Amino acid sequence: MNWILIQKEELRIDESVSLTDERHNHIRTILKKRPDDEVQVVIQNEGNFVFRVLQIKETESILIKKESVSLMFNPLPIHCFFSLPRPQTAKKILHLAGAYGINSLSFFATETKNKEYWTSPIYTKDWNQWIYTGMSQTGNAHFPMVQFGQKKNWKEFLATWDGNVFVMDRIGKFDIKTDNEPLDHLQNTLFVFGPESGWNEDDMKYFNQLQYKTMTLGNINLRTEFAFSSLLYFLFRN
Repeated sequence: MNWILIQKEELRIDESVSLTDERHNHIRTILKKRPDDEVQVVIQNEGNFVFRVLQIKETESILIKKESVSLMFNPLPIHCFFSLPRPQTAKKILHLAGAYGINSLSFFATETKNKEYWTSPIYTKDWNQWIYTGMSQTGNAHFPMVQFGQKKNWKEFLATWDGNVFVMDRIGKFDIKTDNEPLDHLQNTLFVFGPESGWNEDDMKYFNQLQYKTMTLGNINLRTEFAFSSLLYFLFRN
């Protein structure tokens, strides 16, 4: 936790904040802050700030806003679709989305996926906490939109997407490593990650009918979280 993440509604009128949860424990036992020390704070959807420690007690830290600082980086203006991954994989995806600040995440169950994954707490109640861990790591202030298409048809979702669609595939026609598309041109671009077993023949025919472009990250099979991480790395680097 390099940054302390707080919500705007937690601020008092004097722009101070009282923390009594794991953030307090982190400030007190990991960062070992004392009164008058400074703490890096990210306020969700607001920006990056320096707060001063007013007091630290056994069960509470009180901080007050001192000044704003330049944004750590501009969020990645992309959208990503995932064929319902295992809950442990979803945790890593959510963390990375929070770290890089992408625009949105959508989870849908394609025909080959285990629908029981929907019952996991990661999809029902804990998902936002994993986004917070990513935001706290990098200082990203943008909270991605998240959609769980449990009762929606994934092909209809893709067909109605208003923008470019790139289907991630090991043997895709476009190579992310040589694609130099400016980030501001990716505002409405959706990157589609399929099952780790790969897209089936019917899926590929459907993509061809819609004239979607296929994109490769390299001629190796990657687990979903590593493929997602690779995409983010290449886009962020450019």
